[in-house]
Order: sequence, then structure tokens, then C-alpha cells
Amino acid sequence: VQGKPMMCVDRSTNGSQPKAAQLHGKGMNQIDGGATHRDGATNGSSPNNPMSGQLDSATPIKNPRVGRQSNGEAVQELTRRADMLATRGKYKEALSLVDEVLCLEPMRADLHHGRGQCLIHLGRAEDAVACFEEALRLEPGHHAAIRAKATALANQERWAESAACLKEALQRDPVNAEMRVELARCLTECGVQLKSSVQASAQLFHEALQASETYAAAHFQLGVIDSEADRPTEAKQHYARAVELNPCYVEAWNNLGVACRNLGEPDHALEAYSMALKTNMNCKKTQENMAICLLELGCRSLQQKDMKQASSFLKKALAFNAHNADIYFNLGVMYAEKQKLDRAKVNYELAVHFEPAHINAYNNLGVIYRRQGNHDAAMQCFQFALKTEPTMNLASKNLGAVYGAMGRMIEAIQLTKQALEKNPKDPEAYNNLALLYRDQCDVDECLQHLNTCLELEPKNQHASSNKLMSLNYQSELSREDVFAAHKNWGNQLERDIPVTFSSWKTSNSSSRPIRVGYISPDLYMHSVSYFIHAALQYHDPTCVHITCYSDVATEDDKTRYFRSLVPNWRVIAGLPDEEVARIIYEDGLDILVELTGHTGNNRLSVLARRPAPVIVTWMGYPHTTGLSRVDYRISDEHADPPHLPGLTTEQLVYLPDCFLCYTPPTNAPPVVLRPAQESYGCVTFGCFNNLAKVSTLTIRLWSQLLREVPGARLFLKSKALLCQTVQDKFRRAFAAYDIDSSRLDLSGLQPQTGSHLQMYSFVDVALDTAPYAGTTTTCEALYMGVPVVTLCGQGIHAQSVGAALLAAVQLGDLAASTEDEFVQKASKLAHNVVRLAALRAGLRTRMLKSVLCDGP
Repeated sequence: VQGKPMMCVDRSTNGSQPKAAQLHGKGMNQIDGGATHRDGATNGSSPNNPMSGQLDSATPIKNPRVGRQSNGEAVQELTRRADMLATRGKYKEALSLVDEVLCLEPMRADLHHGRGQCLIHLGRAEDAVACFEEALRLEPGHHAAIRAKATALANQERWAESAACLKEALQRDPVNAEMRVELARCLTECGVQLKSSVQASAQLFHEALQASETYAAAHFQLGVIDSEADRPTEAKQHYARAVELNPCYVEAWNNLGVACRNLGEPDHALEAYSMALKTNMNCKKTQENMAICLLELGCRSLQQKDMKQASSFLKKALAFNAHNADIYFNLGVMYAEKQKLDRAKVNYELAVHFEPAHINAYNNLGVIYRRQGNHDAAMQCFQFALKTEPTMNLASKNLGAVYGAMGRMIEAIQLTKQALEKNPKDPEAYNNLALLYRDQCDVDECLQHLNTCLELEPKNQHASSNKLMSLNYQSELSREDVFAAHKNWGNQLERDIPVTFSSWKTSNSSSRPIRVGYISPDLYMHSVSYFIHAALQYHDPTCVHITCYSDVATEDDKTRYFRSLVPNWRVIAGLPDEEVARIIYEDGLDILVELTGHTGNNRLSVLARRPAPVIVTWMGYPHTTGLSRVDYRISDEHADPPHLPGLTTEQLVYLPDCFLCYTPPTNAPPVVLRPAQESYGCVTFGCFNNLAKVSTLTIRLWSQLLREVPGARLFLKSKALLCQTVQDKFRRAFAAYDIDSSRLDLSGLQPQTGSHLQMYSFVDVALDTAPYAGTTTTCEALYMGVPVVTLCGQGIHAQSVGAALLAAVQLGDLAASTEDEFVQKASKLAHNVVRLAALRAGLRTRMLKSVLCDGP
């Protein structure tokens, strides 16, 4: 039972980190969407601006000088009435009376000043300025006229002229605080108008602060300049001073948050955004920035594997911006890490709803579809991502993996090579390419790419395990060479990972059940599940207390059924090895049994930490783990004969009769009782193992058999045989041994277990592979009434598993010791139609009654 190949492609776009880099952007240094980009108070709304643009409508028109005595009483009455009308806001009528007075006394500066104020309120700013200038011509020191002119000019955004007026007034009254603030405002607005010249703007802002150091808007504008010059530290200081002077300055609080975030201080940024929203809870830009900051904190928590905190930050972010695609994307990453794939899928779909070109969301959505076996939907997602961004390596690798799973090997290899062209130093791409070559039986090519991967990333445990597993397929290697590679790997891992636990929470009481734990990523509809099923179902709870540590990426009905069989079920998918080891240790096991070996997604690094006093490896891998810290390996006398056992770092423990117990699938079709040769007119040999097992030894052996039985055909079914190029390769391999291609029937995988098993109706005799024999496929053939002929290994467990399975169903005579004997046994059996028919009729019943299926 070899498990699935390990392809390191089902990762979120972050690989190990979420998409934080493009989420945060450059932030928002300017909050005002109008033409003036810096100061949100440019229209006179700043609380620090006493010069509000409103003129004093109730200021009486004073009459310090008396004109000609004959007109005195009339002038006095007119001015009184004008003042009264202006006080009531009737500026047009007031203006008419002032004009009458001016006809009588045209040389009075105060009347020109009053006329200007009426014109201001009537919206005639230019005429008002002319009146104030006339007042100043008549009375150069007229203080009110100077300020009124400055105000009128400011209302027209003629900031430089307004500032000049104020400077002139301050020469006469240098300590006037109000005019200093007004001057600071004008100088600041001048600087904003000169935004194309940063140096000139900065000089004006500094002049503004010289006029009034407490003018918050000038500090704010200097902060903007520093922000745009990528000087966040200086910007932060200016924004902080601005909000110190004006605690209700929303724009400054907002930009202070941006500066803090750019300085890597998201917690302080949150405080600043909160203060901005406290002043104006409806400020959309600040809400968006708050969402981005919370998103950044959520990404940081994701990287730290703190899922609870990540969930809190990301959900809070949605409260501030429910349309941000990246928030939904990272929520999807979080749920995927927690193996809640349905929720992850919903959030990825929301991400692409709000941002239709969100390629990372499409990529991760494709990963989920692939894990769920929906290859068509997965392809669409990856293809869309590549159409949008042709250089996206991750989508190339993932699409290649989907094609590989479907048997479209040429396209799969081409896509993976394209990813390497874009990034020649991508170790994951080399690992994936290696496994694609292995799937089509190019094991030498596979090992070359795995070596390249390990040169780029020597600590890549996935690639290391893939390499060790691949060595089992090579018939040219000696058993000593394969064992040495495993042992060297184990020695290196044990140097890298110290023993974490040397004492355990176990009890010596003989009255309690033994606490046994099983750890595996394959507790779903996977080949391992057929062999662990009986152990989970039939353990005596009075003697054994079971805990399963499930590393399943996508749970199915089989997972849920297994969960119902055991008292304790721990989900460890996505958890780091250190945490898994701690969980196991805290459970106080007596024995930990791992079911994976060097197959996909193993947890051998957990075993190296010694989380239990006794550690056992069983069923998932046909060789040693290579770890001295694994105590025992379960086998039997057929798979590892005592006189010549397989080489192993663990101590062998022999189960009686057979080390495996098979639980057949419940949806298996009935056996077709008639031998295939009677239906199709010729003997048909068959093998449904994966192609990597079809070694040069195996091809030579089968070719010899086909020559021995001239009319026979060979039916091979495997994933990669869907590809015509792979078919052609195999036809050439057999042609080298004079086997005509017309004698080969080559087929890809069947989509369902039932249809796969039904294909055995076309086979008379199943042929095993060497030096890596079948396990699940052998059991399936026997269950469908088809006998299997196998070649025993000489001290090679992987090759002797077939002999153990045959012995368990009383078919030990079909296990050959030599190549010639293999050919003779297969040839003799193929011609014995009576025996074949009897096996078709009775082998399933015999098997169910045998030790191979005796779960209870």
C-alpha cells in the first residue's frame, strides 16, 4: 500500500504566507479627493482657522470725522440706517445707503471699508477688494481694511496677495496672534498651490510655522511631503504634532496611521485610524485604510499560524470594507489552512466577485477543486489565472499537476517546464517534474530532477522522501544501496531534529487499556484505508484505547466513518510538526503507529521527536523509515522471511499469517464467472499497477512470458497510459524484446472504483511487478476472482508483499522464486481454464474467509 505520490503543489498562493505584499499598497497619504490634495481644511473648515471667511456684518460704519456741517445730520442718519440693515443681513439695501453717504463724503476710509464688506456678502469680491484698497489709499494705516482685504483675497484663493496684506498688518501689530494664524493659513495654502514644486512648498510651510508654530495644517502638509518622499519617520512626527495641536484633525490622524503602517507599526496605525473615525465615523478613506491595516495584521497572524487571531482581524476588516477582495482571499487562506474547504471556497469566490481578475483567488480555488477531484473546474481556474497573468508560476505548476492526475502527461510536463523557464531555481517545480516523470515510468529522469531539487533546497523533506520512494522502483539497484540511502537520510534528520521527549505520561497499571495512536494523512478513500479499516473497527475497547491523528487534507465519507469507529479523533492537518508532537505527547500514548513511511505528506519529523515511548511503522510503505528512533516495523514471515529479512533500521515484529488485513470496497461489482479467454478467444495477462513499478526487470519478465504463450495479450491499465506518447514508449520497450505492439492493450484509469474493478473481467491472470510488487491492486484482482503470479524478492520486502498476500488466501504456489519459475507458473496457470474458472467462482468467498480479510 504505497499511498499517493507527494506533489507539493496544493499550497495556497502564499506558499507559506498570505498575499500581504499587494494588499497594502502605498496607503493613502492624501485624503481630500478635490484639486487640493493635501489639506482637508483648505476651504476654511479647519478648527485652527479663526479667519473663517465670514466678515463682521454687524461692524458699525464709524464716523470719526464730520463733513460739511450742512450734511452732518443726514450723513449720521444714513450711516445709522446702513448699520442697522447690515446687522439684519440686508446688504443690498445697506450698500445703497453707503453709496449715498459716499456721494456726500467720498474721502472717508471707513465708508469705503463698510462698502467693501457689503460687497463681500453680496458675492462681489473683486469690487470689495477695490473698496478696501481705496480705504487704504485714503488711510494707509486702516487696520480693519487691511484685514478685510486679506480675508477677501483669501476667499478668492489669492493666497499670496492675502499673505502680503497680513504681513503688512503684522508690521504695525507684530504680536497679534489671530493675524499670525491667518498668515500661517495663507502661506500653507500657497504651498498647497505650489505642489508641483516640493522645495518651494516646503519653504512656505516652514514660513507658516514661523508665523504660527501651532498651525496644525502646516505640520500636516510637511508630513505629506515626507510621506511622498518615502520618509515615514519624519512624516509620522509631523502628523503626530498636527493631531497634538488639533485632536479633531481627521486627515492628520488618517495619514499618521499610514505612516505608522509604513514603519511596520500596524498596532499604532490602528490607534490612529480609530481616532480619525472617532471624529468622523463616515470617512470612507479612513475606513478603507483601517480595513487594510486589519488585513495586514490578519496576514501576519496567518504567517504565524495563529488562526484564531487571523480570523478576528480579518472579520473586523470586513466591517470597515466589505468589498475588499483581498480580505476575502485571506479568509479563504485561513479556512483552507484549517481544512474548512467549503468556507475557503466561498471566500475565494467572493474575492473573485469583487475583483474578477484576482488570479491568486482563482489559483487557490483551483487547488480546492483539485483536492475534491473536480479536475475540470480546477483546470478552468488555473487556465483563467494563466490567461490573466501568463507568468504565474504557481498556476502553471498546479495546472500541470491536474493534467498529470488526469494522465495528460505531455501537457503536464510542458507546463511544469514552462514554470522552470520562468524560474530556473524553483525547487518545487523540479519536485513536481520529477513525479510526473515517475508516473510515466521514467524513474531515472525522476531521480535527476529530485537531485536538482535537493541541490537547491537540501532540507526539502518532501523531495527527500520522494527520492527514497523512487529508489524502490529501480531493479538495477541492490537492496544494500536502497537501505543505505534510507539510513543516511534518517541519520541526517536525527542530527537536525533533537529528541524532544525522553519521559512520557504513561502508567504501568495493567488494569487500564493500552493507549494506541494511529497517525496518517490517508484516512480517506485511499489505498491505506482498505488495510487500516479492520484495525479501527475491531480493536477490543476493553484492551485498547484508540486515538487517530488525521492529517487528511480533504475529508470524505470514509473519513467520517473512521471517525465514528474510534473514541478519540484529532485533526492535525495544517499543524506544524512541533505542535503535532506535543499533542501526541499530551495524550499519553503507550504506542504510536505511523501508517505512511516515505509516501506523500508523511510526518516522519514528528516521529523523530519521540512523542511516545514506543513507535511503530506499519503498512503504508514497503521499506524502512531509516529512523533509529522508530522502534518496530510490522511484517510477517512471508514478506520478511526470518532467514533473509529486508534490511531495516527498526526491529521487525511478525504478525501471524499475514501482516495486512484487507477490507474490500462495498461497491465492488460481482465477479464475471467466465474466464476472459473463453469470452475473447485468447489468454489475457493484466496488470493495473502504477507505471513506475513496471521496471526493466518487469518488462523483460513479461516479454519472456508473452514469448512463452504466443497467442496471449497483455492488458496494462494506468493513469499515464491515457497519453499516446507514453503508450508509444511502452510499445517500443516491449518491441525491444520482440513483442509486437498489437499484443498490448493499454488503457488509462477508470473514473470510479466499480468500473476499475470491472476491468478485471478482461483478465485471465494478473501479473505482479518487481522489485516493487503490488498490494492494493493484488487484493483487488483476487477479490474479482483473478489469480496473481508474483516474483518473490530476495531480502526485499517490497518485492515479497505479493507472496504474503497469496499465502494468506492459500495461493502460495503462485509465488515464484526465480524469473524462469515466474514464466512457468504464469504460463501453466493461463492454460488451466478449469482452475481459472474455479478461482473465478470461489476466490472471493475464499478470500473473505481467509486471514487476509479476517478483521474480527
